[in-house]
Amino acid sequence: MLLSRNLDDQRFADIVKEAEGRLPWLCPSWTDHNSHDPGITILELMAWFKETQQYEMNRVGPEMSRKLLELAGIRLYAEQAAECALLIPPEEGERAVLSRLETPDGVVFELAEEIPGQRAVLERMRIRRPDGKGTIDVTEMLSAESSFPPFAFGGEPGSTLLLEFRTRPENTLRLWFEVAEPDGVLRNAPDADTELPRTLRWELSGCGAVTPDRDETLALSRSGYVTIPLPEAWQADGDGLFCLTISQEEAGCEEQVRLVSVRTDRYRAVQTESRARAYCFAVEQQEHCTLSVRSAQAKTAETALFLRSTEGWRQVSEYGLKRERDGLTVTLNASDAAKDGEENLLLACLDPVCIRNLLFDATGRPGETFRLNLGGKQVLTRHLTLMCQTLCRDGVVRPALWHCVDDLSVCGPRDPVFLYDQKRETITVGDGAHGARIFPGSGAAMVVQELVSLCGEGNIPENAGLSFTDNGSAADNTAAKGGCNAEALSDGRGRLLRRLKETRKCVTAEDYEWQALHTPGLRVAGARALPDYDVRQKHRKVHACVSVAVLPAGEGEKPVPDQRFLRAVSRQLERSRSICIRTEAIPVRYADFTAEARLVVEQSFRQEAAEKALRKLFMPRGERIGVGVSRDEISAVLQKVSGVLQIDRVEIRGLDQNSYQNAAGDLAVMPDTIPYLSRFTISMAKNRR
Repeated sequence: MLLSRNLDDQRFADIVKEAEGRLPWLCPSWTDHNSHDPGITILELMAWFKETQQYEMNRVGPEMSRKLLELAGIRLYAEQAAECALLIPPEEGERAVLSRLETPDGVVFELAEEIPGQRAVLERMRIRRPDGKGTIDVTEMLSAESSFPPFAFGGEPGSTLLLEFRTRPENTLRLWFEVAEPDGVLRNAPDADTELPRTLRWELSGCGAVTPDRDETLALSRSGYVTIPLPEAWQADGDGLFCLTISQEEAGCEEQVRLVSVRTDRYRAVQTESRARAYCFAVEQQEHCTLSVRSAQAKTAETALFLRSTEGWRQVSEYGLKRERDGLTVTLNASDAAKDGEENLLLACLDPVCIRNLLFDATGRPGETFRLNLGGKQVLTRHLTLMCQTLCRDGVVRPALWHCVDDLSVCGPRDPVFLYDQKRETITVGDGAHGARIFPGSGAAMVVQELVSLCGEGNIPENAGLSFTDNGSAADNTAAKGGCNAEALSDGRGRLLRRLKETRKCVTAEDYEWQALHTPGLRVAGARALPDYDVRQKHRKVHACVSVAVLPAGEGEKPVPDQRFLRAVSRQLERSRSICIRTEAIPVRYADFTAEARLVVEQSFRQEAAEKALRKLFMPRGERIGVGVSRDEISAVLQKVSGVLQIDRVEIRGLDQNSYQNAAGDLAVMPDTIPYLSRFTISMAKNRR
């Protein structure tokens, strides 16, 4: 453990006293050590300076703390805007992206996606029986509080979900599936290599199987959006309805899908105000270039257009602008646009109300500062960009994009970067040595991207009275979540301490178990690492091998992992194993056994209560992997059952080769095995009293 050294361990008087004590040795002829002596005055001045330096050296300020956290791999989280979902009825007209809504308290939200005029309306939902004998209408369950299993309806596996729509959208069917969270172990966050926990088949009537473009639900294992491309061949059936069929081809080894609702009227909204938006394009060299921006913010904004040629950016002064119902169209001459495949055209749309706080005159001084005047709101620094007049390397002054950084001290003299102070609401540029300076001039700096938010205060409750600002149309909303302020240093330190408890490379058996339990995309109920154990050679020790027995958080009396589950855990162990160690994920096995007890009971005793208590004790869970069965633990559980006065005898017997009985009469199991109570018998004796 590294000990922190106190560098500020001397006070002014201590430093002066120590220095005066050395004077007879350093200068014997100096005999007057009183305060009136000029040499003592200089000595006291140096003592004051030394004390000041020690104080500063002993302090770890916020900037130093942040840099130390970054060296340890921890970057503080930036501020985040809250998000909610709007429930838009079918009769509501189309809406462009970034259309604004506002609560009675003045909290502003913007649509994060376009609401089309022609969208799907779910008319009916049915369950087709697995035997093909008819269907069951479950449309009323869409608004119920309870959930239902669409692929095992009524306890019959193999049922199919049919979604029937009154109207169809033009190109894409977009659905929101509300999935009930299973009890017990939560699913780990998936990564890029995560396989789907089950195999679903999506079919459009008359078109056959289709593959979703986007599936946020991870095959209906969590709530989210599913987007399905629509072919032209998708036509209505005899009832005038468009049918989507969802069936389960492979159930997997984890939880059974349970649906709460399916919606087509749910659209995202973000708690932001777009004071400036930069729309970037990659255009070809052409004399008549036309581009369109479909946005409610762009429709009313003041615009500035910048084109990038081989020399750099330049502002376009002559261009055509046509405002439309859902945005605007721009026409310009782009014959000198750069031909490198990158974005070479930028359209800045500035809010006319805030434009005075988006354009700044620059003096060119080092460390120049501009104030944004946000009125207490916060800028999302990831979306803050400037276009400033900059002296380029060829000596020509041109516009250039400037971006926000955390520290100017690591920047070069020509880097177009700036700092943003959230408390003071100020932008600070470099001094020419660390970060470039803005070339002086009127309107030399323009904010081309600025999104402001209330962040943590934007998490409004459900149905908070949101309404569109253009016509006052009301919109119901779900509770807004995810809004938070920038992470504090203390929270970053706490996150570092928690990360130190995690491991990326396994050394101990506990490390392998931790990695297995945190396999991305899985619900792992238990794991036990078995060093030097190979299930295929269980009678001899195998060196440099670690087998991990895993238990899925599945349903049923004996959950067993499937091959997909084992592949995922094996991949996780392979990434984190120590060098020269062979790892393998193996399924848990079950050792069936019977238990017999002779009890002295009262008349209030219920045999069902005793059996329930034992079933709960031997429920498959991670703590029981490799742990045998003792008569004492059975006796302890039975003794707590109401009506049991005395336990005369307890006997246990194994039913297969996965267990054996020791000399004490207890049952020992193999290290990758879970004991399973197959049968429990009770014989009761009368109370002799």
